[in-house]
Amino acid sequence: MRLLKQYSSLLLVALLLLSGAASNTPAAGPAPVRAPSESSDPLTLRDRIEIFEDVWVTVNERYYDPSFHGVNWRDVRHRYRPLIEHENSDDEFYNLLKRMVGELHDAHTRFHTPEERREREHLQAVSAGISIYEVEGKPVVVGVEPDSDAARAGVEEGMIVIAIDGMTVSERIKEARSRVAGSSSDRAVQLRIFRMLVDGYPGTTLKMTLARADGSLLEVALTRRIVADKAIVTSRRLPSGFGYIRLSLWKSPIRKKFRKALEQLRDAPGVVVDIRGNPGGEAEEVAKIASYFFARRVPFGKFSARSGKSIFLRTDDDDQIYTGPVALLVNEGSGSGSELFAGVMQESKRAVVIGRQSCGCVLGISRYRSVKGKGELAVSEYGYISPAGKTLEGVGVVPDKLVELKISDLQKHRDAALEEAQQVLNKSDRLGARPAPPTILAHHEARTGLP
Repeated sequence: MRLLKQYSSLLLVALLLLSGAASNTPAAGPAPVRAPSESSDPLTLRDRIEIFEDVWVTVNERYYDPSFHGVNWRDVRHRYRPLIEHENSDDEFYNLLKRMVGELHDAHTRFHTPEERREREHLQAVSAGISIYEVEGKPVVVGVEPDSDAARAGVEEGMIVIAIDGMTVSERIKEARSRVAGSSSDRAVQLRIFRMLVDGYPGTTLKMTLARADGSLLEVALTRRIVADKAIVTSRRLPSGFGYIRLSLWKSPIRKKFRKALEQLRDAPGVVVDIRGNPGGEAEEVAKIASYFFARRVPFGKFSARSGKSIFLRTDDDDQIYTGPVALLVNEGSGSGSELFAGVMQESKRAVVIGRQSCGCVLGISRYRSVKGKGELAVSEYGYISPAGKTLEGVGVVPDKLVELKISDLQKHRDAALEEAQQVLNKSDRLGARPAPPTILAHHEARTGLP
């Protein structure tokens, strides 16, 4: 796994800004910390021109797709360059850069302000204890964090959002949409919009008007608090006898906790792996955890740069822990590494995928690139192709069993996707189903990597 370790950041940054709260929510984990700007000298016009050119040139030289997704990248420069002189603040200038790279409609290629860079480096996040998303055409509470201000205030899943901070929710959505640059899919854009509705500085108050199932209103004022943003594994044995493991992020060394959980469920007739809302992580963790489900080395596709150089991914040998049937739960918040895992497990017939279509955000970057002023740029330098030759970017993983989210299920605290997964596993167990033998990775592929 030397090559994977060297380039484990390929899937690291996909959707860490798209997080939410519970298993039914589109995303997992709290929002990034939004601290007020620290006092510093504002950028001069010369600084802005230098940063603009640095960003444009880096994308022009490093972007994995020489056709730039059909975007005329030179024309983008000509359209955005004159706008620099009309921006009145650094924030407006940084938003200009975000809009420019957003023209590529790529969740991985993005610009971070100095504040956003600090948030990422400190591995902290801010949460109001609540997540909302569109369900059946309405803005709905889809997650409430336990022991949070939201839970103590009586907020429950399935409540309809009427107003936020004195504005109707439709007005807030319209405002947020105007500030969201393009992304890999409509699902990724939607995730960003609804995340922005509850985002804010730590210590500030989120005021909301919510409608209960009976139509009565609930007014709440929730304090946004700083929390740790880290990978978590939770597991249990379901009343049906099947095992259940939930993974929030593919970040090292979470594989050790995943392994321990899987070992404790080794005798279960089937296992559900819940990666709903898991936004991605490190390629090495994806391959290591996948190794626990295969008896032999299995190809996990490849990442290719514009230069033609490729990185081939594969599982380890002789590391299988579980041999029984597996069901994977995904949704639109399952991105990057989660899509890689679900897509290959589905292709190899090692697991049945259940839930909602994933984000469609599967590209690779090697590192963040610093720019003057302490901002940073992430550029998609690698495109991904699955072992079966599929491109997941912009498409995502389509579940074998589609289970839509319903307001009534949220109000009843019913997890319909988990119920469906157990029905599928029960059928597999009765039939004695076992996964088909995996394809063995070709020897020349196993030896190929970037020089």
